Amino acid sequence: MSITRRELLKAGVGAAALAAMPRPVLACFGRGPEPVPPIRDPRIRELAFRAVEAAKGAGASYVEVRLTHRRIRSLSEPFVTNFNDHEELTVGVRALVDGYWGFAGSPVWSPEEMERLGREAVQHAKVNALGPVRVVELAPRPVVADGHWQTPVQIDPFEVSPFEIVDYQKGLQYFVARHPRFRLTFHETRLEVREEAFACSDGSYLTQRLYSSEGRATLSYDPEPGQGVAWLLDGLSRASVGWELFKGQPLRDRIGQLMEEMREHWKLPVKPVEVGRYAVVCDAESVARLIDATLGSATELDRALGYEANADGTSYLNDPLAMVGSFEVAGPMLTLTANRSEPGGAATVRWDAEGVEPDEFTIVKEGILTDFQTTRESAGWLAECYRRRGQPVRSHGCAVAESGNHAPLQRRPNLVVSPGTESLDFDDLVAGLEAGIAVKGLHIEIDFQGLNGLGVGQRVYEIKGGKPVARIVGAGFLFRAPELWKRIAALGGPESVRRYGLATRKGQPAQVAYHSVTAPPAVFEQFTVIDVLRKA
Repeated sequence: MSITRRELLKAGVGAAALAAMPRPVLACFGRGPEPVPPIRDPRIRELAFRAVEAAKGAGASYVEVRLTHRRIRSLSEPFVTNFNDHEELTVGVRALVDGYWGFAGSPVWSPEEMERLGREAVQHAKVNALGPVRVVELAPRPVVADGHWQTPVQIDPFEVSPFEIVDYQKGLQYFVARHPRFRLTFHETRLEVREEAFACSDGSYLTQRLYSSEGRATLSYDPEPGQGVAWLLDGLSRASVGWELFKGQPLRDRIGQLMEEMREHWKLPVKPVEVGRYAVVCDAESVARLIDATLGSATELDRALGYEANADGTSYLNDPLAMVGSFEVAGPMLTLTANRSEPGGAATVRWDAEGVEPDEFTIVKEGILTDFQTTRESAGWLAECYRRRGQPVRSHGCAVAESGNHAPLQRRPNLVVSPGTESLDFDDLVAGLEAGIAVKGLHIEIDFQGLNGLGVGQRVYEIKGGKPVARIVGAGFLFRAPELWKRIAALGGPESVRRYGLATRKGQPAQVAYHSVTAPPAVFEQFTVIDVLRKA
């Protein structure tokens, strides 16, 4: 949509607003530069298959092409001067030759560039093929000749005026400012739409329009000069939704509740850590982060088989064929499933980076390891296991590429911890604890196997008679993953589950990918607590 200077002046928008307006990324389609067309434009299909044919003609046995147009709108503080619109245009070609992959990427969309990338990807594969002979068997998937999908959103964030976004966040800040000694700071708001086109040599052609939104805001409370607390506002982690992540939630109610928690928190006396083993109640966020750091990373099949040993790490679940179906990774209370289809999940798509429609699958069932996260290639590494169980060999759709300029890697799907059957929330679990510790906002440091870790809580409380009686400072929570998950004593009920969008980095150079972890609060027995502030 074009806007004249007269219309801008009439609307009262000054020159500073011009910097916040999106600029079209230019692409060449044989007739000179022009704005990027919609992802479903037939010309994009022609470009994609031009790269496919070039790679096939150069000797590839299989080819896939991804074109991506990504637009990011970010706001570091609620002022127009810090409002930024960024666009990115990329394309990547991956080719398979004699069992070896080659990849080539570029920021240019043009017929000539597609042909060059196709040939270059094949050349890279032939260079890699000088190594030992490899056989790559890609798990089968249906051919979709012309598929399209779009993330369902209530409010398209790119149809919302930047001034409305600023006004909304300013309104929340003014709301908080009415309460003495409280203030709200928005560190970052990030809204993204990514259009993708995928084509491959088996004839599939798919397009997707994927939305995501996230924010980071801190509520601060200063009851005394120079002293206070600052906590992140919950509910704004990354999700596959639109502007409704902000406007569609009762954030004022949530802020009011957090204010009350801060007041109660400050009233409690402070005590140092007493090293030992305790029953510990973890909130939903802490359980989600524990799952992600341990079973979330350890069940990535490429890690488990050592293919990420020099980059992202390995796994304590290091014998997948022997472990699947029999290895006890947790107590019978834990069931962990995975998907890329839940509404709002940060990893939710219709098709993954290999054109696979992901399925929902169980990773841990009642404590027993039942599966790993897979792609089309890695699914074949578990073929023997699947045959024993009478299951077909298929990818779970866990291939992700940060952009067209990146080769796809196996990344985490959305993870879901099944809640308990009783209607219990965090407060109920605390009330049921005669003596122990409660923790909220546990942040995890983990070793390269996802085995040994240390958690440090944002809020840690001593519990006596089912009530918080003191704030504990310097508490660290040591754990080994197998023992940790075998010591679950209770899980919160269905109403207590919360979803958190998390980011991971993987590969060389590192790619960033997002997924959600949904979990209830939980009680763990015999959790080792140390003093992280103690000096030798």
